[in-house]
Amino acid sequence: MTLGYGDYRYELVEGWPKLPEGWVFSLVSDAAIDSKGRIYAFTRGKHPVIVFDREGNFITSWGYGEFGISPHLISQSHGIFIGKDDSVYLTDAYQHVVRKYSPLGEMEREWGTPGVPGVTYYRREFNMPTGVAIAPDGCLYISDGYGNRCIHKYSPEGEHLLTWGDPGSGKGEFAVVHNIGCDKEGRVLVCDRENNRVQIFDPDGKHMETWEELLAPGDVWITDDNTIYVVEQGGGGRVNVFSPQGELLSRFSGSVDGVLEAPHGICVDDEGSIYVAEIGGGERGQRLQKFVRV
Repeated sequence: MTLGYGDYRYELVEGWPKLPEGWVFSLVSDAAIDSKGRIYAFTRGKHPVIVFDREGNFITSWGYGEFGISPHLISQSHGIFIGKDDSVYLTDAYQHVVRKYSPLGEMEREWGTPGVPGVTYYRREFNMPTGVAIAPDGCLYISDGYGNRCIHKYSPEGEHLLTWGDPGSGKGEFAVVHNIGCDKEGRVLVCDRENNRVQIFDPDGKHMETWEELLAPGDVWITDDNTIYVVEQGGGGRVNVFSPQGELLSRFSGSVDGVLEAPHGICVDDEGSIYVAEIGGGERGQRLQKFVRV
């Protein structure tokens, strides 16, 4: 079955990926791709970070004891972002931390205090952070998230520069800041999930525009040609392809096409294949799926 339309059509790759014998996916929160084309699945299960090649062959797994398998740690693994240097940024909403790792899982830096939420009144870092994005100039943005409902900006060296956003439904206000992305022009795209929209800001946090008529947008991915992919959690789950100006170029959904159940995260490789992380309950949508562009 061909999914989508126009120049952006896809087919589901059945049986992708191949987990080691006895392993199962549970709650795949997000996915990202490094410079070598390896796909990283960030999960809330027994194996926190699982790495595959393009063909779906298992490469490695790491993060044990840091993301929710220890009886002393309650976590909600949420967003993953991989920088140009292949540094891996992971957000843990329940532990209120953002961590930077090497590609093989060595922790290099931590923002926030594990288990200690920042004070929402002052928008202090962090209260249930959700995602990370790095702009073309190297500045880092963190969506913060379920509790604070704001965006923090950091220098390329990781020092805090500014914060913007408040609870609400107006411009520059958020219900839940569910994830974040930066396009090639330096714009900051924010998934304001419960307000059913994506808000777009300049690098200083000034509101530029809003994309409406979305159903609980959960994650955004921008490719090198500045094509923007948005995965929605509402309406049975949908994958959307937009131009930088917000023109809808293609779409497929779970409610119509039956291929999605509980999408939560998205990434796209340099061949145009889409990877959708799913985080449903029970037997519903606990997987990472690949859709190859045709």
